Amino acid sequence: MSSSESAASCKVSEEPPPSSPPDPLRLVLLGRTGTGRSSSGNTILGRTAFCVNVSPSSVTTHCATHTGAVLGRRVSVVDTPGFLHTHLSPEEVMREVGRSVALSSPGPHAFLVTLNLGRFTPEEKDALEWVKATFGPGAAMFTVVLFTWGGQLRGQRVEDFLGKSPELWEFVNSCGGYHVFENSETHETPTGSQQVIQLLNKIDEVVAKNGGSCYSNDAFKEAQRAVKDAQERILGERRHNVDQEKEEQMSEVEKKREEEERKRVERLFWCELVTAVGKGAAEGAGILGKDEGKGKEVRKVKVMGRAAALAASPLSITSAAKAVGGAVREGSKVLYKHRKTFMKTPH
Repeated sequence: MSSSESAASCKVSEEPPPSSPPDPLRLVLLGRTGTGRSSSGNTILGRTAFCVNVSPSSVTTHCATHTGAVLGRRVSVVDTPGFLHTHLSPEEVMREVGRSVALSSPGPHAFLVTLNLGRFTPEEKDALEWVKATFGPGAAMFTVVLFTWGGQLRGQRVEDFLGKSPELWEFVNSCGGYHVFENSETHETPTGSQQVIQLLNKIDEVVAKNGGSCYSNDAFKEAQRAVKDAQERILGERRHNVDQEKEEQMSEVEKKREEEERKRVERLFWCELVTAVGKGAAEGAGILGKDEGKGKEVRKVKVMGRAAALAASPLSITSAAKAVGGAVREGSKVLYKHRKTFMKTPH
């Protein structure tokens, strides 16, 4: 090989390999239905990428991803179904929103949570709680609150607006940052580009604070495990409370049934005791013969006639003793019959 060929060979080997395109900035849009998520995605990308319709119901039902060149850099945006979706159940929304992490693999650099600049309603509060519950507390450092329809401020500073709601201010302070979008501006206007520049600068600050890392799929899985554990614990406590209530209700029913049975037996006992004592006393006093008491029905006229005759003459001591004896004898039979009701018998 000649020296010129050798030099040429060395020169070729020193050329750097072709560089691969840099990873895009990965963003995920989150928010309640009607807060301008899709519009914000279009504003960021500078084109109509996501479907936006004037409709009282939700438009986005599945996660959608679009990537484009934004101010000289690659940006990937994932739009998600809105919380409190009109056509999807909360479980379906959670499942679909969870796909946004996988679609932005290895994970989003930032979550953009869209909120209307207006009254902070319970629905907005629920949406923020939904974000924290779904992605875990670790997602806060990757979150930027994006206030939409900024014209509603009417010259008021966003900080003054936040100061009117301690709950909203607390949530914003827990996040990586916040920004205001004027969604009424078309994404082709210079104003639209300027607000996108400001947003990307704030996202870059968030990424820098996180050491250039992103919210990983492992972090999402850990958050989902925590949600599942909490759900199982709540369901377990609920089942325990329901079972306990059922036991208490059954116990009350059983107690009531036992009390009613006890009263019934007592009434039967006293009825039989009074009848037996009267019958025994009548037999002992000679008013009623023993054989007469065994029939189905005592002849009342005959008994009352004897009782009247006995009442007309003084009752002898012997007759009285016999009456008492008869009463005790018949009463003892009833007491023996019902002994288990009033006495504890040995097992």
